[in-house]
Amino acid sequence: MRGKRALPEPAWARSRPAPRGGRAVSARIAPLVLGALFAALPAAAEDWPQVQHDAGHTGYTPDQPSPPFRLRWVQDIGEPTQTATQPIVAEGKIYLTTGHGNIYALDRETGKRIWRTHLGAPLFASPAYWAGTVFVTSLDRRCYALSASDGRVRWRFATGEPIWAAPVVAEEKVFVGGRDGFVYALDAASGALLWKAPIGGLVMNTPAYCKGRLYVAAGDMRVYAYDARSGKLVWRSAKIPGAAMREYWVVATERAIVLTTQLVYACHPTQEMIQQAVMNPFNERHKNDPVLVEDEVFPELKRWYEKHPHQRTVFVLEPERGREKFTVPVIGVNGGSCTSPPPAVAPDGWAYTMYANVWLRASGWAFFGRFNLDTGAMEPLLRDRYAPKLAHPEQWHWQPRAGTQFTRRSTFDGGFSVSDQSWGVSLGGEIAFLVRDPGHKGTAPAHNMFHIPQRLDRYLIPDVSARHRLGAYGTYGSAYHSTCSPMVISDNDVFHKSVRSVLFAFEGS
Repeated sequence: MRGKRALPEPAWARSRPAPRGGRAVSARIAPLVLGALFAALPAAAEDWPQVQHDAGHTGYTPDQPSPPFRLRWVQDIGEPTQTATQPIVAEGKIYLTTGHGNIYALDRETGKRIWRTHLGAPLFASPAYWAGTVFVTSLDRRCYALSASDGRVRWRFATGEPIWAAPVVAEEKVFVGGRDGFVYALDAASGALLWKAPIGGLVMNTPAYCKGRLYVAAGDMRVYAYDARSGKLVWRSAKIPGAAMREYWVVATERAIVLTTQLVYACHPTQEMIQQAVMNPFNERHKNDPVLVEDEVFPELKRWYEKHPHQRTVFVLEPERGREKFTVPVIGVNGGSCTSPPPAVAPDGWAYTMYANVWLRASGWAFFGRFNLDTGAMEPLLRDRYAPKLAHPEQWHWQPRAGTQFTRRSTFDGGFSVSDQSWGVSLGGEIAFLVRDPGHKGTAPAHNMFHIPQRLDRYLIPDVSARHRLGAYGTYGSAYHSTCSPMVISDNDVFHKSVRSVLFAFEGS
């Protein structure tokens, strides 16, 4: 083992905090990278206008809030919400849908209500924003367009069945995947039907748009690619292993299409099979090693997954033809319906995700890492960390250790999740924001930030007692093992809706 060394001071600690309305980014990447990123984004950089920020649901924005953070306000909506729904941020407001059929507009600075519109049936999907209009889908079979200023309904469009998937806005169109076996393209300004295409089964997973194509995951376990202008079918994938594609969203980039499926054998039986076939033999072979190298298990897991595709939950397809690109060697952490949350994707082609570690039952805590959408290479990101065992996971603190390997005497993991609870991951500049909300009433959500170049992990709120107090909010609970909404990043703020319908607003320094 190499001796201990002091880690370099992180870039965000050396730099002066950005003024409110500004951005704190690393000086070495700002002139070359961020200029191109801003030019490529369809929405204002300070907005988060639809699920996971953009029409491709990458979960990435160049906005990078500056730590340390403080909790600015808390708003208990007081109505049940679908756990995976995400609030959106646009033009100084936050928009949120509820199971009571209401859509709320809140002031982003104070959390106070600006308006509320009641649409009748439950709203199970996140809203979307474009040009002063908020779009929302409903279980009453309709897609609505509302005025962002006062919540007045501008137009409505009826489909054949209740709509679970969120609207997707791109090319001045609103795309809606229906449970009636069709996908719709509507004119965003008028609500007029532009095209309607049949699809192989109901749609309960939000479609994604990228570079003129709409990608839709259907109930027949296939992904369909449509020309976004004409509705013409470009390709249909082979059947994707799994029981269903639901709860979350497709992620679409120029490099790859990423999706997650519901496991065929459920979470625990699947992990038991992987434990017996891969993890136990791996640990036995290395039981006398003073250090355990996590990277060595990935090739073994990949080979086993290729022989047992139905045990997988993360899939990567080629955008051009819909063929599977490579096998992702990770054991997904699971939310509602035993479906892994989709990763967040940075512009450089790295997909960031949580996954179960090599011990599984022996530890249970989750790892954080990334895989490359070009090569499929897997890279752990938490391997320079040491966490002492404490009574409560919320009390875990990172202590630096030298090297890229870890001893068996220590528990090396995320320190804030078990492998069958739900995660959300989103990216702001060089920082990954991770949240876990197990849904226990009285238990605090775990809000973490991970500085990617520095490999440093911190809680957004470092004070243990303050983090525990967050668990006191919320009347609608216990959504244990439910899906989880990733955090929303906007300018110098981070927002999160817990599974108990509570909205938290964190402000950077």
